Amino acid sequence: MKRFDLRQIMRDAHRTYKYVGKKQGKTFGEVLKSTWKLAKLNVTMQEELARQQEERNNKVFTPVKAERVTFKAEWSDCYNSNSRGYLGSQYCGD
Repeated sequence: MKRFDLRQIMRDAHRTYKYVGKKQGKTFGEVLKSTWKLAKLNVTMQEELARQQEERNNKVFTPVKAERVTFKAEWSDCYNSNSRGYLGSQYCGD
């Protein structure tokens, strides 16, 4: 069973009750209960992040050979017949 830092949980609960809980009309018990849920959630999130980091570290990367791609296009491939004249249908800014 995971041990929790009770001092930190009580400190967080008191701080939350002092600044938020009273204004929302919550009792200290309700705030303490939500603080415990948050502490348990933080533990599971830390375990999940550690597991994901371990998977990322164990993943084997294979190098990929780079290929040069040549792109040859004519003017007519990019613009249609309406693109003639002064500025044509090309956007030139405002």
